[in-house]
Amino acid sequence: MKKNILIYLFTFLLTLTALFIFKTFQLASEKKKIQSELTETNQLYDENIQYNIRLEDSIGRMKKEINQLKESDRFSLKGNPKALEYFKKSFPDEEKDWEAYILRELLKTNKTKTDNPLIPFAGMEGKMKIDRAKILNNRWILAHFTDGTYQGEMILRYDIDPDGKVHFKVLDETLYP
Repeated sequence: MKKNILIYLFTFLLTLTALFIFKTFQLASEKKKIQSELTETNQLYDENIQYNIRLEDSIGRMKKEINQLKESDRFSLKGNPKALEYFKKSFPDEEKDWEAYILRELLKTNKTKTDNPLIPFAGMEGKMKIDRAKILNNRWILAHFTDGTYQGEMILRYDIDPDGKVHFKVLDETLYP
């Protein structure tokens, strides 16, 4: 009887040992699989970080190029040496920021109790006013106008008399539907 108990005990221990060995190999296999997935995830994370860095660099370069384009805009008074030369010849005693001066004079036309007299459209939702303008050269201005809802654009010719007074003339306009 003792012999049977020992055989049962030995068989039980052998089965238990086999089960532990099997589970150990199973855990080792799962550990390798998890490590492999973790390594792959880390590689993907590192690749994403590198991709984001490249994107940020590209965005930075694009912003720089956009700023350079804005600064070197050929269709602006500051970017047009011939137009600036015109002002130096026409007004040799004047040292002023002509762009700011002309824009100020243009925006003064908004200071009326009714629509801006330069805008050939009546405001439907308020008074038509010029809200943005770009001086293209020593003769032309591109202006945007709105009444708060409706908007349009126009091209103006301007002349400056010897006294420095600016005169505007609308050459063409459009109102957006």
